[in-house]
Amino acid sequence: MTPAASPVDFARAALQRIAHHRVAPTPENYARHYYEAAGVIPPPGSIAGGEAQWLQRAGALVDTAVATTEELAADLDRCSSDMTEPLAELVKDSSRSNSMQLIEELVATAKDMQATVLASHAELLGAQRSLAEIKAELIESRKLLGQDPLTGTENRRSMGMILEREVLHARSEGSSLSVAMVDVDHFKKINDIYGHAAGDAALVHLTAIARSILRGNDAFIRYGGEEFLLILPETGLAGASFVAERLQAILEKAPLVYEGKAIAMAFSAGVAQFKSDDTEETLVQRADAALYGAKRAGRRRVVASE
Repeated sequence: MTPAASPVDFARAALQRIAHHRVAPTPENYARHYYEAAGVIPPPGSIAGGEAQWLQRAGALVDTAVATTEELAADLDRCSSDMTEPLAELVKDSSRSNSMQLIEELVATAKDMQATVLASHAELLGAQRSLAEIKAELIESRKLLGQDPLTGTENRRSMGMILEREVLHARSEGSSLSVAMVDVDHFKKINDIYGHAAGDAALVHLTAIARSILRGNDAFIRYGGEEFLLILPETGLAGASFVAERLQAILEKAPLVYEGKAIAMAFSAGVAQFKSDDTEETLVQRADAALYGAKRAGRRRVVASE
C-alpha cells in the first residue's frame, strides 16, 4: 500500500514547482503551489483575505518550507557522502567509464539541486523574517489607530471593543461593571486665557493623574475633546463614585503647572453601573446623562445614575 502523502511531501512538491516555474519563493507563491500539490482548494484567507488569517497561514507555510529545505539539504548531503566510496571504486576501474560518467553527472546534478535548495532555504528564511516584521508593524498600526495621539489613552475606536468585552464578561459572570463620564470644567476658559497648548497640557495632566490611581484592567479613554470615559470592571456604583471623587481630590491638590503658572483644574463626572438590560450604548448614555446632571448642579462634582 502506498503511504499517504504528508505535509512535508506537499512542501517538497511546492518547492519543486517553484524551481520549475522559476518564480520567486514568496509566501504567496509557496502557498499557491503547496495547495496545488495537495490537490485542495485554498481555505478562505489562506492567500488573500483577512490580514490576521493570511499572516497566520503564510507564516505556517513558510515555517514548513524552511523545515523542508533543511531536510532536503540534509538528504542531499547524505547522498553525496554515500556516493563517495562507490565513486572512488569506479575511478579505479577504467572499464566502467560509462558508469563513472553517469555518476559524475548525477553528483553534479545533486550538487546543483542542493545549491538551489539552500538558496530557496535562505530566501524562505528572509520571507519568514519579513512576515514577522509585517506582523509587528500591523500590531503597532492597530495600537496607534486605537490610541489618542495627544494623551496616549485609548480613543473612541478602542472604546467599543473594550466595552463590548467588559459587558460580555459582566453579563456572563454576573460581575459588576461601572463607567464614569468625565468632563473638564471650564476647559474653554483655560484655552482662552493660557492658549491651546495649555489646554493640551491640561488633558495630558489629567490623564497622568488618572493612570496613577487606576488598576491594570481599568481603562481611561478619551471620548472626545475634554471628555473622558472611565471603564471600571468588577466595580459597583459606590466604588466607581469613589474612584472619580479620588481623582478629583488629587487633581485639586496637584494643579497643572504651565510655563511657571499653576492652573487650577476640576471636572464634572457622571457614573453608571451596568444593568442586565443595558447595552454598551445605554450604559454610556446613562453615565452621560448623570454627567449633565452634575453640570446643572454646579460642576466640580460626581453624580451617580439611578
